[in-house]
Amino acid sequence: MAVFLRIDINLVAMLMLFMVFLIAIRRLDQKDTLNRAYLMTLVVVFFQLGIEAITCILNGRPELEWRLLSQFFHVVLFSVAPLLSAVWYLLVRNFVTSRKKTTTTQNIAIFLPVVINAVLSLLSPFFGIYFKISSLGVYERGMLFNLSIGITYIYFIVSIVHIIYYRHKLILNELVLLIVFNIIPLVGALFQTLFYGLLLAWSSAGFALVIVYIYLQERLVHLDIMTGAWTRRSFDYFMDKRLKQKNIDPFGGIFFDIDHLKVINDQFGHAEGDQAIIEIVSRIKGLIKSSEFIARLGGDEFIIITEDHDIERLRSLIQDIQLSLAVYNENSDKGYELSCSYGYGLYSSEFKSIDQFLRFIDHRMYESKHHEDQKEEDNQ
Repeated sequence: MAVFLRIDINLVAMLMLFMVFLIAIRRLDQKDTLNRAYLMTLVVVFFQLGIEAITCILNGRPELEWRLLSQFFHVVLFSVAPLLSAVWYLLVRNFVTSRKKTTTTQNIAIFLPVVINAVLSLLSPFFGIYFKISSLGVYERGMLFNLSIGITYIYFIVSIVHIIYYRHKLILNELVLLIVFNIIPLVGALFQTLFYGLLLAWSSAGFALVIVYIYLQERLVHLDIMTGAWTRRSFDYFMDKRLKQKNIDPFGGIFFDIDHLKVINDQFGHAEGDQAIIEIVSRIKGLIKSSEFIARLGGDEFIIITEDHDIERLRSLIQDIQLSLAVYNENSDKGYELSCSYGYGLYSSEFKSIDQFLRFIDHRMYESKHHEDQKEEDNQ
């Protein structure tokens, strides 16, 4: 009974994560990097909670086979924790500052403590570095137990510092979510370290993952169901928050609509028209950076927001889109071709609002479309 009372919080956290996993795997887009990372993290934390519970059940069993099994599970617990924390830090870093890619030297610096920790974990059954299992099968903290805690949770601290330093790149709900997610496991680990016998480190990570799912679910609501692009509502919300920041990062925009969509709908049906929209958006999403996004403003009108304040980047991206659609048309056996009309520009302080900027690039798109129509008439 005493063992059950000790591990009950782990069992509750496991049940909760299992239910969240069943819901999340059906509702979240598994092609999305953030969603995939979340699901993998959820699975790892689930098994770590189970392993931690098993070590409590094995604690105090003097038989050799149980002591060896306890040592194995403790090695897994101590080895995996910093790896999960390091991967989480990279995820946060990519989410906040996706344009700043980690170099080989930085990756070595990030994962070197993880490797050192894994080696010390493997040596612990022999030298009692992180833990030791007595001849009676009782778990005891090793001489460098606090080092393992430090290596694991330094990544969360660095993540918080990174988030706060680049807070101007985040909208408020993202900022709060990321900080809360990092703080909850830190508090749990602190209490588990100070009060020997408490199991709060992994269970607190489990509860934090539930909070993250709430955010991911809210994020899903702000995506266009058919295309996976942002909705007009989420675009307006994000840009409003972004333009209210003190330091506005420069960005560019490409406004485009799909040519002859009405003809496709009339001749091939609206279902085929929907497939045409999905195909175009899917190809564009494969060409833009992870820090950039595409939003559906209505019907067949879309906008791409880029992070580069470089007009050549916009032109290059349009050329890449045109090439991708040309390859599709060449290999397609459908009775129509896919093409788009584009208007683009760089946002600056000259624009009084995002709507004025949209009108500007929208006007450029219609100028370009009129120019192309004129060329077709001249060639006939």
